[in-house]
Amino acid sequence: MQFDSDKRRRPASLKSNLFNKYLLGLLFCAFLFNSCSKDKYEAQEPAYISIDKFSFQTNYLTEGSASANITDAWVYINDDLVGVYELPATFPVLKEGNVNVKVYAGIKDNGIAATRARYLPYDPHIENLNLVKGQTYKINPTVSYNSSLQFRWLEDFENASLSFLYTTGNDTIINKQSTTVKEGNFSGFISLDPGMDFFEATSVGYNNIPRNGTPVYLEMDFIANEYVLIGLYIDGVQYAVLTLNTTNEWKKIYVNFTELINSRQNATEIKVFFGLKSTSSNPFLTTNPQIFIDNIKLVHY
Repeated sequence: MQFDSDKRRRPASLKSNLFNKYLLGLLFCAFLFNSCSKDKYEAQEPAYISIDKFSFQTNYLTEGSASANITDAWVYINDDLVGVYELPATFPVLKEGNVNVKVYAGIKDNGIAATRARYLPYDPHIENLNLVKGQTYKINPTVSYNSSLQFRWLEDFENASLSFLYTTGNDTIINKQSTTVKEGNFSGFISLDPGMDFFEATSVGYNNIPRNGTPVYLEMDFIANEYVLIGLYIDGVQYAVLTLNTTNEWKKIYVNFTELINSRQNATEIKVFFGLKSTSSNPFLTTNPQIFIDNIKLVHY
């Protein structure tokens, strides 16, 4: 009986020793983990980059106005995307030493805040920095159009004649005026007096716009006290793309036609249109709709 009692006590002692060793092992691992984590945290102290806004430059004779609405910076370091930042922005960068920085201009695609995009017709700003952790580096990005971009339609209202066609049944046309102008001497003006309920203007027809998925955009500055519909006529069939909201100050819009055009591979003619119409179910907001437009561009590669 004494032997059995001793036998029962020995396993209990062994279990206690094993537990103590296990506890010491856990404490040692926790110490190592805490030390490594602390070292890792200290090694990853960031540098910072600050960007307030973009500058945009054009060759006016061939590319038109330098009007732009760049809202975001798409930042790449050594060709790795580190983030998309609404401007102005200051942001951390967990890199050190000599790096290559590319900053692409970002826009609100079709004017929608939820569809922010890198604007591919603009080339990026590129510069090299020697990053030191804890330091802040201010970048003043300057961008311009890509040299291979095609300007299919340019209308800045500065020439004697205007490049619009009109839909049958129009109540008015686009006139030049010099009172409310985005830049230059003139802008386009559309006014519908009481009793007028329809206006629509188009570009000429184009038959060589690419359908391979490369970007196709309409750029335009506008003021409007009425909703304006923008879209395409493709082989005579009308496709609405977006509606401009009202604004009492100049706004820049980038209208993305890429997907719609790419989906019509067999199309032979494409026209841009914009206009407005009052109906009993969708009446005008005002008795005298007025629209100012400037710096129209249709661009693609």
